[in-house]
Amino acid sequence: MTASGPTVDGAELAARVLEPQDFVADTEAFVDVRIERSKGKASYSFVGPGVSQNADQHISIAESHGFNVGAATMPHGVYNNAHLHYTPEVFICTRGSWRIDVGRKREQSVELTPDTIFSAPTWVFRGFENTGPDDGFLFVVLGGDDTGGIIWEPEVLREAAETGMYLGRDNSLVDARNGDVPSELLEPLSDSQLANIDSYSQAELDDRLVSPDRLNWSQEAFLSAVLGAQHSVELAPVIGYGLSQDRRSRPPICTPHGFAVEWLRAAPGASTGLHRHSDSQVVLLIDDGWEVALNEPAQEVSTRPVAGSLASIPASAWRDLRNVGTAPARAVIVTGGDSPSRVEWPAGTLARAADAGFGLDAAGYVAPLELLGTGF
Repeated sequence: MTASGPTVDGAELAARVLEPQDFVADTEAFVDVRIERSKGKASYSFVGPGVSQNADQHISIAESHGFNVGAATMPHGVYNNAHLHYTPEVFICTRGSWRIDVGRKREQSVELTPDTIFSAPTWVFRGFENTGPDDGFLFVVLGGDDTGGIIWEPEVLREAAETGMYLGRDNSLVDARNGDVPSELLEPLSDSQLANIDSYSQAELDDRLVSPDRLNWSQEAFLSAVLGAQHSVELAPVIGYGLSQDRRSRPPICTPHGFAVEWLRAAPGASTGLHRHSDSQVVLLIDDGWEVALNEPAQEVSTRPVAGSLASIPASAWRDLRNVGTAPARAVIVTGGDSPSRVEWPAGTLARAADAGFGLDAAGYVAPLELLGTGF
């Protein structure tokens, strides 16, 4: 084994794993919650505060990750109104059907169905509606620890005011249903103030929608893959370069987000193998069957969350993601940073890979051992 990373005890692991039964819904997160078309929407702050405007919001994991992870759910036909973000916002659809609108007047849109991921551009207005038959569920990843908040489309603020909801100048919610409206309020922006926000063509927006048929799965994404069927795991990049040690991997979305997003899938009985890297990481466990194990073998702690859970893994901690179920299992991995993560392996894994004829090149990618160290 190489140098030790941080050791995570069972209590910390439990605090870093959120199962659906642990999710705390916030139905007062935003100024528009009482507008008729928006009644019934709920927001969740899993990792970081996100862009909630509710001073009483519940944050499940407050530790800084360099990005925020939350979620949205709402009944069929309910609408989340037009607003603008300063940092990237990525929607990961796990249940239901959704339409994401872009533009102040919903000029453009994209459709999300299960297993699709959409990166909404910064500095454009976006809103979304549940077009499916049930409540649906969207994970949302936001760039940065401090997202800078959001700007509402001016008409939304005017409609919210009719319900007694306002924003203070610090963007905090002000509930004035009793008729006592404070004087220090955030005023809707004018058309001239919003004249210079960004715009995108429909083709550009479509390029930011990654459906399953756009995924390029790699069976050589981890060095451990050379060790046999017990490590039959695959990665498919979506945003950025993330964990893949396959130098041929190319993500559909390359623009910097401050984090990478990748699909992971594993055959029954397969695992990534014990590894670590120095970046923060959140794993969204889409299917049943996953076991999340941390630390070196002698200190291992593990958990088997149900489908729909998420786990935050500390930077530099040893980890192994295992499919202990009877069917293939998928997860979405969010990793901090725009550069490829430098994945480290235990000395024993490196030695076994060398016996199989493989190692890592100077950039951290898997390569034939006979071609390494020959350029001197």
